[in-house]
Amino acid sequence: MISDDYKIVIRADKRPRGEHERRFNAPQIDEVAVVIVDNENTSRDIIVQRRRKGLQRIAETHRSYDALQYPLIFLHGEDGYHFNIKQIHPKNGIETNKKVTSKEFYAYRLMIRDNEVYNHILNTRRLFQQFLVDMYAKIEAERILHKTESEETTHRRIHPPSR
Repeated sequence: MISDDYKIVIRADKRPRGEHERRFNAPQIDEVAVVIVDNENTSRDIIVQRRRKGLQRIAETHRSYDALQYPLIFLHGEDGYHFNIKQIHPKNGIETNKKVTSKEFYAYRLMIRDNEVYNHILNTRRLFQQFLVDMYAKIEAERILHKTESEETTHRRIHPPSR
């Protein structure tokens, strides 16, 4: 995804207009946490401004989300999790019809393997902690989405639309 068509600006010294001056201070303790608000209007999407093409929204389920959110971890812009990753049969290596969940994907990416010389993700220290918390939030959001969809499907079967 390396291209001159993108511009990323991070202004760490600025704060949003109307916000309290100490709201965006640097952290004073060595902990990472997440607060998940159960609200349909919340979004963790990334907005990319493309040259001559305006703004583009990158959803947290887009394959490029991880590389855009964590460029120091995904130095080469590797694809992250997305809904259409198929499982591979472990014995014959053939793709199955079953899809990989975000939990399975990140468990695989974080696995320590004997034949692997260096796993860059595991060696990014504090950024690794933030990445883990963020991916946990993504896993929970996917789980809640599937649960909601399942309940809606069950409701439609039990209560078909009246004519």
